[in-house]
Amino acid sequence: MDNLSRTSIRRWTMLIAFVLVTTAFLITGIDAIDPSLLEILHHPQEGIYLVMGFLLIAFFSGSILLTVYLIPEKADVDGYEPEVTPQIPHAGADVEPLTKNPFLGYRITDDEQEAIRTRLRDAVLTMIQRHTGIETDDASTRVRRGDWTENATAAWFLGETPPPRSVRLYARISDGHAFQHGARQTVHEIVAYEQRHESQRGHAP
Repeated sequence: MDNLSRTSIRRWTMLIAFVLVTTAFLITGIDAIDPSLLEILHHPQEGIYLVMGFLLIAFFSGSILLTVYLIPEKADVDGYEPEVTPQIPHAGADVEPLTKNPFLGYRITDDEQEAIRTRLRDAVLTMIQRHTGIETDDASTRVRRGDWTENATAAWFLGETPPPRSVRLYARISDGHAFQHGARQTVHEIVAYEQRHESQRGHAP
């Protein structure tokens, strides 16, 4: 049973049980206040059987709902593939702990944001120098201009380029969300940069 089917069964069973229980309580209340009002539904003498019938159906509906709820959800997790960030070699290893934190679920202070940004920028500078052999100043210029990557979000996050559309959309929610998006994209771009250059080195004659 897939997750959609399980959810649908629970929803409809709960709805039916709720309707039946509500109806049973209404009939019981009407019978206690003025039994003559039940003549439209049934003969007054048999009103008790009608109420009992609704209560029994409601009870069994609740039992079915409980059974469905307690069914092991092994099938639900078989198709789940947790998001995995690939290992970051060399300079990127310094920022690997950041990949294990999705930057969501808590508020990041300004000091924490600056520390993360500095750490990522230092990792990128080290990475560029190692793979290209250029000086620190030249590497800093590439990062400032965003020339080290084609990822506009990563270029903006570490440099002075205008924020791309995705960042502007996140910023409409909050600056924190924009920062989180930029940090995540930068980490993944570091991974991609390292993997590209390692692959090129492996295929070099």
